[in-house]
Amino acid sequence: MLALSESWHEEPGIHLPETVRADLADGLPAALDMARRDLEPGSPAEVLASLAVLANRRGFEMPTGLSLDLDVELMAEWPRDLFVKAFRGVWETFAYRRMPEVADFRRHIEGDLAERRSRLAKLEEIRLRLETIRLREHWDAESRKRRTVPRVDRVSSD
Repeated sequence: MLALSESWHEEPGIHLPETVRADLADGLPAALDMARRDLEPGSPAEVLASLAVLANRRGFEMPTGLSLDLDVELMAEWPRDLFVKAFRGVWETFAYRRMPEVADFRRHIEGDLAERRSRLAKLEEIRLRLETIRLREHWDAESRKRRTVPRVDRVSSD
């Protein structure tokens, strides 16, 4: 499904061959659900606990107040599996003598996160294109129907 939607993603206009439209319409809901699931945010509690473990292990001072709140909020927006990948990357490679910042974690997952967001955007674009085609066909049918209804002319009586 993703390959089919990506191959038609860049095509201009709303005209898609009927067979392609049928294939896309059949598989699109499941592909959209999967792409949305792949971007579901993680748990703020897990992020906070992970940061506390890292700070304790490395002897770093934990940020406090708004700094900590923002760090946790931003990293909890990432899908859980990507947060785990980022955390592991920082755990294995971070060498500075300070608490890692959000950007230090994000560096490990930037490509994966961009790919997932792009996949969802392409699928949403195909969904909107199919909806536009459906609406256009509906409006064209309504227009043809209005044009084929016989007109009743009024005859004025004098």
